[in-house]
Amino acid sequence: MAMMMKQLSLLLLLVTTAQAFTGSGIPSSKVVAARASTTAIKAEEKGDEEQTTDVELFLSKKFPSFYNLLCKEDNIWKQLNTECPDGYTLFAPNEKAFENLGEKKLLQLADARNLEVIEKIGKYHVIVKRAVTKERLLREDWRNKVEPGTPRPFVVGGVQTMGGEVPVGRKKEGGFFGWGANEVPDTAVIGPNAQIVQSFLLGEKKDKVVHEMDALVSPELLWRYCDQLRIL
Repeated sequence: MAMMMKQLSLLLLLVTTAQAFTGSGIPSSKVVAARASTTAIKAEEKGDEEQTTDVELFLSKKFPSFYNLLCKEDNIWKQLNTECPDGYTLFAPNEKAFENLGEKKLLQLADARNLEVIEKIGKYHVIVKRAVTKERLLREDWRNKVEPGTPRPFVVGGVQTMGGEVPVGRKKEGGFFGWGANEVPDTAVIGPNAQIVQSFLLGEKKDKVVHEMDALVSPELLWRYCDQLRIL
């Protein structure tokens, strides 16, 4: 059975790679499904020298596409598992978030030539050495007065991730190319436009925080650097 699963995952991976080179289209949901199948097997087959943590198993089953993204950079899990005694925080885009990226971006994530950009995208979803709960992340600042009808700012205006700073704020509507836009009350946005769906506290001390996100929190600008090494 194990051998059959390995062969199936390899076949799915080859199909995805072939589509990337030929340029022919396949539904993005099938790309995500192929990645999920391969990821689940990857997490379960780690050797004794590289033990799989409960958090990794959780991610591989509930957020396989995100887990696969983090596994592109070996140092991420090495640092999380050895250098974070006080816990860490992960912004985990769900499977729907990856499907919403569309076929082009999914194929870019599967292309080894974009590895440096892919690793950077993954790092923007990781806060090391700090367990940041949803309540702490979205706590409103009541120290100053605000105009009537104006949402209060959050105490935390941004978080420092392995990739860089990720802004935290309100969803904005209206305006012209971002200028003059109004903040929407009772909303919270992490990164460009991602919102927390639900949060999980894992580990014996509940100090491994996983926020399920409805979109990626990494800067949109990073996608411009994909495919820079393609041979035309």
